[in-house]
Amino acid sequence: MTGASPAPTVSRTDRPRSKAVSQLPNIVTLMALASGLTAIRCAFSGNVKLVLIFMAVAALLDGLDGRLARALDAQSAMGAELDSLCDAIGFGVAPAFITYALALSADPQERVAQALSNPGLVQLAWIAPLIYVGAIVLRLARFNTLLDEPDQAAYAKEFFVGVPAPAAAWLALAPVVALQAFGDGWWSSPLVCSLWLIAIGCLAFSRLPTFTFKTVHLTQRQVPALLFGAVIGLAALFTFPYLTIFALLLAYLVQIPLACRSHYWVVRNPQAWKADAQARRQMRRERRLHKRQAQHRRRLSERVRHPFVARSGERRPPKRRRRL
Repeated sequence: MTGASPAPTVSRTDRPRSKAVSQLPNIVTLMALASGLTAIRCAFSGNVKLVLIFMAVAALLDGLDGRLARALDAQSAMGAELDSLCDAIGFGVAPAFITYALALSADPQERVAQALSNPGLVQLAWIAPLIYVGAIVLRLARFNTLLDEPDQAAYAKEFFVGVPAPAAAWLALAPVVALQAFGDGWWSSPLVCSLWLIAIGCLAFSRLPTFTFKTVHLTQRQVPALLFGAVIGLAALFTFPYLTIFALLLAYLVQIPLACRSHYWVVRNPQAWKADAQARRQMRRERRLHKRQAQHRRRLSERVRHPFVARSGERRPPKRRRRL
């Protein structure tokens, strides 16, 4: 009598996932949408702190839903479309209405006075949010089409095409943050705020490369410095919240030219496409060293050819010998 064959073991990855677990990323996406809409409600009530808190929660949840979907292996076409639609509302419509309610629109009496004195400015204050929302929607539509492209370079995952929607939303809120940090000024005028919203919409829809910060690998030596910087940032955020947020927004704007420079260098150097950040820094150091050595050799060759050439590039006249 032969013994019964043992039952095949089923691994955790082979077990069928429940529908509730697979829908968890979509629930997080809807929570991000709810946070953005709640920020609009807080804006119309005039509570700026709650506006920034709910927008921060929306950005945090937006970054969490994709990671959660990849961790649970619950990626789907419906989830991608839902994420784009929620981003269009939470990071397109919400910051536009918040900026319009807190920076572009004034009190009813002041609004009537502005309409009588300069009706074009009042119209621009409403057209600017519309342009910003349209640019965010177009940016998300193009982002979805780029995901379907099979042939992408190895460095493509390190850069966004244009400013991403969560970052654009916080940049759109910069006039509100500046108004709370510095008070009334030229930065809080309806004209400047309208032009700022249009500029941020153009940056979001542009093809300028920006860093994703998702492929950054930290070494063991960099972790303590990062934790120390995080502690300083949190202390500054709790002590001077508006100034800290405004400084972070300026730092993000500064990194855009650096990202363009890094993208240009990577494109022109195919050998660095699959290299890590440390190897790329070593390549740049070696290239700068070779460039300096070539310049030094060129200067030496010029001095050998023209011995009377000064360091400044001017030719010195030969000295006349006195006759005895």
